[in-house]
Amino acid sequence: MMDIQNDREALERLRRIVQEAENKGDLAMMEAILADDLTVIAPGNPVIRTKEGGVAFLKSWFDAFKIQISYQPEQTQIEPHLAYQWATYDQITINKETGEKAFENGRILWVYKKYDGRWLQHLIIWNTLP
Repeated sequence: MMDIQNDREALERLRRIVQEAENKGDLAMMEAILADDLTVIAPGNPVIRTKEGGVAFLKSWFDAFKIQISYQPEQTQIEPHLAYQWATYDQITINKETGEKAFENGRILWVYKKYDGRWLQHLIIWNTLP
């Protein structure tokens, strides 16, 4: 049986975990919320099809950049075993070697899947805005 309020709160906690983990560069925080069958579709990158691949992608990102990101949720749709959360984001990346800053904003879709009663990130798709 679905409990929409509890599911909505769980998804909001996951969004906050993602934002905090990216801002801290905390790979363990991210790894804990990724599904084993994760798929990531990111601009300019090959499709990632496993949790292991997602963790490797994040590690390379966290090793190279200090990240300052903020997600603004727009809509959440919850079904019994899948949930969809659309958001926009604003991000500054700072190259750890050069100090160069880059600014980016875009849209993101997180698809969560319920595994043994626990929501995990199953599909992540984002694009940058011009």
